[in-house]
Amino acid sequence: MEGLARSELAKKDVALQEKDEELAARREQIRDLQTRLTLEHGSREASDAHSLPAEPVPDVRSTIGSVDDVVLHMVRTLNFEISEVASQVTNAFRVAEPPDPERAMQSFERACEAVGPVMAELLESIHHQDDPILIDIALKADMVGFAAEIASAWDLQHQSKSVFTGVYKQMRRSESQLACAQWRAHARKYSKQRLYNGRDLAEGFAHQLAERIADLLAVAGGAVTADEVHAGYLQHLETIVRTALDLQRVIGEEVVSCDYEVLVVRIDEVYDAEQMEDIYNGEIASPGPVGIVPRVLSTADLGLRRSRRVDVDEGGDAGEDGVVTTMLLRPKVVLDTIVYELGLVDEEDASPSTAGPSA
Repeated sequence: MEGLARSELAKKDVALQEKDEELAARREQIRDLQTRLTLEHGSREASDAHSLPAEPVPDVRSTIGSVDDVVLHMVRTLNFEISEVASQVTNAFRVAEPPDPERAMQSFERACEAVGPVMAELLESIHHQDDPILIDIALKADMVGFAAEIASAWDLQHQSKSVFTGVYKQMRRSESQLACAQWRAHARKYSKQRLYNGRDLAEGFAHQLAERIADLLAVAGGAVTADEVHAGYLQHLETIVRTALDLQRVIGEEVVSCDYEVLVVRIDEVYDAEQMEDIYNGEIASPGPVGIVPRVLSTADLGLRRSRRVDVDEGGDAGEDGVVTTMLLRPKVVLDTIVYELGLVDEEDASPSTAGPSA
């Protein structure tokens, strides 16, 4: 048995080393792409300034295809790291003595904000020692949401997102793709410079993520502190945060040929197989009661969508606003029907997504 354990650990070490090498290669690819895009944009701006004909620019579709590969890899890296952390934390989970009531209440309130009241209520009300699958689901949902918030942020200030987003939507109704994207790139770059002046934000975000994980574990009946989570999973947490920050910079500040949207499905949204994917492919979740439409309990993997405003003469499947949208990676979701399979809700009851938490 000891020999088998050592063999498994050795395999895991090799896998992690290979993953680190792959990530390093991808980061180099991202830097090369960023340099190329910067040179292309600089050449275009210089030509405009001197009223000279611009040098030939690589085909937009070719450039977009290269960017797609890089951005997709970053999103998949996030999904991989989030899954790893969720699995490791879930496997290490142990039920502890009931925590201090005030701390338990605070953890529950924060969990409601992070994963929704239905998930928080389920975490609190069932025993997880024998089958902790719901802990794994909740952890993924929380980390996926956290990473998406970072990657989609304008200046990493929650209160300003709606203002920037509203202005950008209005611009895209009338301005060209290049004009809109250059404004977006400058707005994100310089608003962050003004707020943070180049300060490394990864450590603070990693601590926030550890605190959120500790809150979910406390609600589920565990007693792991945020410091213990941070120390035990530091490498994974920092990889998640730094990849999300890199993704935020690449799609927000570097790419102007198109726009990318990191996708998370809203809780209680009706399941749509064209826009999302059931992570269990129906293997775990039962169909639920007759007449109940499956709804989303949580998002387990991030998705990715690309959009680009095109000119009339370019054609394509553009909408009325002239924007062509392409789904590059469907987000993976957990359906609320899983609670019937786990025996957490009777099939005669209403859908768990619409039921309110118990008193």
